[in-house]
Amino acid sequence: MASDNCPQSQTTDLWITYHQTSRAHKQTTAQLIDVSDAAHLFDLEDVLDYVFEQGFVDPKWRSVAWWEDSTSVRLKAGSIVQDLLAQGAGSTPKAALRLIIGIYYILSPLLGRAFEI
Repeated sequence: MASDNCPQSQTTDLWITYHQTSRAHKQTTAQLIDVSDAAHLFDLEDVLDYVFEQGFVDPKWRSVAWWEDSTSVRLKAGSIVQDLLAQGAGSTPKAALRLIIGIYYILSPLLGRAFEI
């Protein structure tokens, strides 16, 4: 039985993939993110901020981006990274978390319809 005084080992690597909904048929590549600084990369919202700050994804897509697990179940932005890793989510390239980047639409009041950009 493990003692409560023993520190839990933490996984320091998080695997993610990027998926643009407009290019769903394209193959994706997994990316490894070092999450050893748990104070700065505590939850998925922090990881999302990091992805945009590092320029991995253009910031214009921030409002239409969300996380899913490898089985396409949508994850809450407040999901704790270490909890997900402990469950196996994001722990390998095959189990990589999916950053879904949606489609931007603009509404044209003159034409009464939306356009994809």
